[in-house]
Amino acid sequence: MQNPKWKDVIEFVGIAAIVASLIFVGLEMRQSQQIALASQYQARTDSGRQYFYESLASEYRIKDLAEDIQAWDWPPGFLSEAEKQWLAENPPSVWAEAAFWSTINLYGFDNYYYQYQSGLLSEEGWVALRSRLRGLLRDDPFSRYLIVNYGEDFRSSFRDLAVSMITEPHEE
Repeated sequence: MQNPKWKDVIEFVGIAAIVASLIFVGLEMRQSQQIALASQYQARTDSGRQYFYESLASEYRIKDLAEDIQAWDWPPGFLSEAEKQWLAENPPSVWAEAAFWSTINLYGFDNYYYQYQSGLLSEEGWVALRSRLRGLLRDDPFSRYLIVNYGEDFRSSFRDLAVSMITEPHEE
């Protein structure tokens, strides 16, 4: 005949094992969901970037964006002297191409930041990418303008990060 205390211990261990396995399954499901969401975001980003890649080959889209850029109201002090000179030396079609590349880059960085926030990109990887983003925002007036004036086209957390890099360019 078995001791009743021994039976209780065995039942408790069995219940604990079931609870532990349910917790493990729950964690696995959560991780799978995060990966699926990140994959969907990646696919949407790739689709958006593809549109802008194709826009680079479209005379109509280049012309249309060039006309839009000519109407942009660059805030005082927004452009460096070198950037003003570059704009003066290049036709609006070149500005449009640069703006399309800026958009492609910003969508990519928004995706990288999402991957980082989701735990799918290492801290080391994000630090390197963040440094590149800071350089893009420092050196590319179109990227800065798009973030400041069309920031709603990006996730709010990315927009906030980019705006902070623009307004506090030397903060890490």
